Amino acid sequence: MSGTYIPAASSQIISFANPFTGVGSAQQEISLNPCLPEAEVQNHFGAGAVGLLQQARRPWPQNMCQDRTIARNLADWLYNSSALLAKTDRPLVMADIIRKRTEALLACRDLRCLHDKLPPMVDWAKTNLDRTPVYGIDDQPISVEGALLSLPKLSLRGLDLPLPGQNKFCGGGGIDDLDFFSTNLKVSGKAYVLVKCKADNGERKNWILENDGGKDWRAVVDLRANAMQIGNLRRNNHPIIFSYLEESRGTRVRILSYQDNSYREMLRYLVVEDRSKLAHAFEVERQ
Repeated sequence: MSGTYIPAASSQIISFANPFTGVGSAQQEISLNPCLPEAEVQNHFGAGAVGLLQQARRPWPQNMCQDRTIARNLADWLYNSSALLAKTDRPLVMADIIRKRTEALLACRDLRCLHDKLPPMVDWAKTNLDRTPVYGIDDQPISVEGALLSLPKLSLRGLDLPLPGQNKFCGGGGIDDLDFFSTNLKVSGKAYVLVKCKADNGERKNWILENDGGKDWRAVVDLRANAMQIGNLRRNNHPIIFSYLEESRGTRVRILSYQDNSYREMLRYLVVEDRSKLAHAFEVERQ
């Protein structure tokens, strides 16, 4: 399929000139379009990438890529759905919908099935991708981190140290090895503190401590992150936390939900921008 179709969100121009979106790795390019031309994949990424391409095509009906309409629509679905997950303010919901719809496509045993299922899925993905989330004044995504606490020894009396992994990441297990911040987490009857290493060694270690009115502070978040954000701040509910960690291949996003008296990771994915600066979600893992 020389000049293989390059999918595009509805705000972009469709191009047949270059079969690659510019996301970087062979694995990522192939995950967005399993009908890439083998010769061009080999020329761009080397002979080893052809095996990845063949493996990606294996679950699909034979001769799928020879049907130009199906090849276009499948690339459109994969491209736009991965961009939708990277953009949405409802990642847990969208991840489940995208997974179920992709599984429905993979269950197709013939080309007619793909012809029927793909067009409405593509329309749904493009429509939702074009919808910019509208936030009210009270539910703008904001940083978890607040102001630096000036007297943590006084305000956090009874804190049991070291925190999990503190000696490894902070070079010491005492309170003077840590910085403490107020947070924008607002949950009725509970208080929160964000903790970081005073001397960060590039690991970007973060803890969030919770206190429910007693003497004890306990870690309910323990992860590496460059930044954390929260969305809806309705009282009496623990808001979902979005964690972002910059890696060499992109930004690792983790979605944390409060479960069983602690924040637990519910979803993770790697965000990478394509040539047009549209972000895509790869390596999606649902817990």
